Amino acid sequence: MRILVSATIGAALIGCAAPNTVSYSTVNAAPRAFVRRGPGGVDVFVGKPPFRPHMDVGLFEVYQGSTFDGTGLSTEDMVRTLRLHAGLRGCDAVQVMGVELAGRGNWRVVRGVCEMYTDTQAQKSASPIAAPVEPLPGEGTACRQPDAELGPVGNPLPPCPDPLVCSHKVCVSPYQ
Repeated sequence: MRILVSATIGAALIGCAAPNTVSYSTVNAAPRAFVRRGPGGVDVFVGKPPFRPHMDVGLFEVYQGSTFDGTGLSTEDMVRTLRLHAGLRGCDAVQVMGVELAGRGNWRVVRGVCEMYTDTQAQKSASPIAAPVEPLPGEGTACRQPDAELGPVGNPLPPCPDPLVCSHKVCVSPYQ
């Protein structure tokens, strides 16, 4: 976890933009299969859990990224990142637990809980055939592994755009 914060702070110090970084930890088994959705399909609650019956299934931590001039990305941008990752993971809702300051530079960390609804409506809408979700820009394209393998003709393949990760030389969602 310190590596993520250090990388963000290091990028800010040398004048590079760095996206918000996200970690996810499972806390309970999901009551049904996760279904990927767009960020707009994720309900957001601040400080209070959803009114609908639900189960807490995971914890997100969003570490503040930076702009090219080294200033931190806004809390609004961090919540947008949280909602995007909650949708990629398949959460029905995300409960923002708080915004904390971390490290000497007072970089922010947004913590949120992945919620899955457990009521009858959620069970009925949980279809094994999910509606297709738009692929993210760059999803399915060739990429380089973190060890910087060389691509065709000796040119390095590009890294995956945020929030995608490189798996078996293809850009994919971080939640498989």
